[in-house]
Amino acid sequence: MMVPCQSTLNLTCFVQAYYIGANTMQTVLLNQGEPFSPNACDTIDVKWHQAIWPHELFYAKRAVLNQDGTLTCDFPFANGAYYLAVKHRNSIETWSANPISISSITTYNFSTAATQAFGSNQLEMEPGVFAFFSGDINQDGVIDGLDYNDWENDSNNFAGGYFSTDLNGDGIVDGLDFIYWEQNSNNFVGAVVP
Repeated sequence: MMVPCQSTLNLTCFVQAYYIGANTMQTVLLNQGEPFSPNACDTIDVKWHQAIWPHELFYAKRAVLNQDGTLTCDFPFANGAYYLAVKHRNSIETWSANPISISSITTYNFSTAATQAFGSNQLEMEPGVFAFFSGDINQDGVIDGLDYNDWENDSNNFAGGYFSTDLNGDGIVDGLDFIYWEQNSNNFVGAVVP
């Protein structure tokens, strides 16, 4: 029996502040002046971690998430089950609810239920559609005042372009981004990992 040398991941996920309804997100890269296809949303890091503690990293890859929340990427094939973790530049890192058995084609959809994420750590955007929490600007695993400091600095300087402080992805750092940070900070949102 031949063992494949690579596997393909078909992933579906949404980012809270980018979500504009009907299973669609902002064209963030286009809005922020980055040269990608018109249907690209943003880049995310897709990571596979060992199923047993301390959950060492097996493989990571940066890929482009489409407006419809889909992404396809290849990675080395491995026997066994691994946690799937998704890291985005201004959202809470989110892990799969359980380890996933890797096959030649592996499919995982975070968006169908909060319980698709470890600790049910997602927010319902509309009935039956869930997304990763936005606002972890400094990527320390919690949405708090340290993220606010970064947002405030860029907002006061009228920042525009590709900034992690532009939470809603419209290309401008302003009060529309603050709304997401404030909501999630007030609710003490942080990463929930195995």
